[in-house]
Amino acid sequence: MRYPGLGIIGCEKLAGMYGVNEGIIDGKGTGVRHLFYDGFDLDLVHSAVTLIKDGDRIYYGNRLERKAGHPVHIKPVESKTEEGFCFTDRFEMDGLTKTDRGFGFGQSSLGFQCDITDQQNKSREIEVYAYVLLRPQAKMKVEKKESRVIAAGAHSAIEVRAEDCDLITIVEEGPTGFIYRLTSALLYDEGHDATIEPRDDSLTGILLGKKVTLPAMGSVSFEWKMQFERTIEALETNISQASRLKNKAQTYWDTFIQQGNTLQDPRHQEQERVNRIAIKSAMIGGFVPADLTGHYYSDGMPSYYARDSMMVARAFLSAGHLKEAKEIICYLKNRKRKSSGEFYQRYNGEGNPSEGANNNVFHQLDSIGYFAHNLWVYKTMTGRQLMAEQELKSLLTALLTCEKKNGMVGPEGGVNEGVFGPAFITSSNMFIYGGVKAALKMIEDPDFCKQLKDLNAEILRGVESTYLEGEGYQYGYVSYHNELVKKYDTPQYFGLLYGFEDTENMRLTHQHLIDHAAFYEDGIGYSEQEYHHGPWIFNTGACAQYAHLVGDENTYIRKLEWISDHGNDYGLMPEAINGDDENQCYINPLIWACAEYVSTCHIKNT
Repeated sequence: MRYPGLGIIGCEKLAGMYGVNEGIIDGKGTGVRHLFYDGFDLDLVHSAVTLIKDGDRIYYGNRLERKAGHPVHIKPVESKTEEGFCFTDRFEMDGLTKTDRGFGFGQSSLGFQCDITDQQNKSREIEVYAYVLLRPQAKMKVEKKESRVIAAGAHSAIEVRAEDCDLITIVEEGPTGFIYRLTSALLYDEGHDATIEPRDDSLTGILLGKKVTLPAMGSVSFEWKMQFERTIEALETNISQASRLKNKAQTYWDTFIQQGNTLQDPRHQEQERVNRIAIKSAMIGGFVPADLTGHYYSDGMPSYYARDSMMVARAFLSAGHLKEAKEIICYLKNRKRKSSGEFYQRYNGEGNPSEGANNNVFHQLDSIGYFAHNLWVYKTMTGRQLMAEQELKSLLTALLTCEKKNGMVGPEGGVNEGVFGPAFITSSNMFIYGGVKAALKMIEDPDFCKQLKDLNAEILRGVESTYLEGEGYQYGYVSYHNELVKKYDTPQYFGLLYGFEDTENMRLTHQHLIDHAAFYEDGIGYSEQEYHHGPWIFNTGACAQYAHLVGDENTYIRKLEWISDHGNDYGLMPEAINGDDENQCYINPLIWACAEYVSTCHIKNT
């Protein structure tokens, strides 16, 4: 592992980020941040982590604060994921050691555990707290109820609970996300425990804790939980103690893993489990956010990309999790489509079209290929077809009626989202070919099937026209001139994975890319363009899977090992690695990258 740990935390109805050492794009929080419940329409949590007060010092996340001076950042001596689900960080400070743990489980619960050990041979009284900062919610009311704090608003109700706690602080913070009032209340012994109704644009700070005796050279443990429901009534119905939380989470995640396939390769079992749990944790009701770090957001919410969601669906299919795959496929099936029948490029956290979240990339026809292929794979595994024939024909009509150039469909942005402008892209047409081939097995209308067969014949001709001797398949053609764009494009590795033909020219392209698209020996680059210059995790994973399918087992093993070595300290995958500095990565972690690791590990099962 090379990069600071930042994890994807969640369960059936929760999804968010967790990390006590890694700053993200809006890195003001610590512990749990960007936490969503029962959908992705509202970000609920700014920070949630255990806090310790030892004399005049407070410790929370990687921060040490006193009354005077700026916070000191502490680097954990160890970061890891225990049992695939429990993010764990150990810090050694002057006088004590602390180990933070955070995890999701059940329908909508988060668990926290902190182990504190004395290192100065001195028995003393310390204070331990649940430290929580809630983001704004309309009509919020926050109040203490015995050893709990309940925050209920128009969107949801949130419980913070620890057993036998009598130290409670509730404050209204400012609207900026930079926090001062909650920690000041603790450092200056300013009690605030009355019920508050914060303004609709203000954060709410909560401390729920107690005093404990830390024995000389001994340890104490503090655990607490957060529970999310739609209403206070639902919270009261689902009350449970904040104890033995990790055991409950262990049962929940073991059950999930057992519902899928067992990875036989012992070298990658542990890390594959981490990433499989991560992609499950990221999704809610079939919605797979492209990113939770804040980089790929739209309208202030996580963006939904049809392409990325289908890659995650394929990972679940590969790992044998049919429930999750079905939810993802059906979520996309139910999205609003353009008048042409095609999917929109992006959707926002409410599932509504939100084009041009980061850039305008014209059409996204390639997603039709992934979608149709996954439909077919699901049908072969279950015998159930998830889309009616007429609806599927409506989707495929977008391919029949769109523009063509040298036999290929377009113009569109493709996997790399239009870096060279609107184009008729070789890799996209490979995926579309595979999707059309799959659709032919699900559609009975003979006239429509003939149109699809004719379309695929032309696509294959067009793809082959982009092959250059000694250089392999090229990027494709753009709409604004007629020359071939002579750039490699490694998403072509996904072609065979989504049903394109096993062509001799692709095998030759593979040999060329192994030599000319490599970074740091076994990492694979994208398409000779400057965005995230360097090797990408999912391109390298696609190369590994392609290599396995064509019998190049040595390349498969090397690429998988390389990916495993370039995860973060929790074992999760960033999007890409800096081509100029192997110790820097981009977007850590990215959900598609985590999913592609799962697919790469399970390619031998498919």
